[in-house]
Amino acid sequence: MRHPTNTRIIFADSAEQARAQYRKLQSPTRDPHPTLECFKVLEVEDFDLNASFNFVGEISVGPQVMEIIRQDPERAYVLYYMEDINAA
Repeated sequence: MRHPTNTRIIFADSAEQARAQYRKLQSPTRDPHPTLECFKVLEVEDFDLNASFNFVGEISVGPQVMEIIRQDPERAYVLYYMEDINAA
């Protein structure tokens, strides 16, 4: 079963730049072939910048993460790996 792991908020000018910055973090994974998910928050359907919680892909972001996103919502991307936690 696949689960989201290593969620990060990255500020970037494009999805490609966000993915590159995320990969530089070298977040550890148990799955040798995780799928990298990348969402520009302002392009997520039903994303409400004023809400305390939002759903982004397979995860929910809470008040602390929303505060980070609000620092620069035009450049905010949510990234995480989808990985098979039994793949180790």
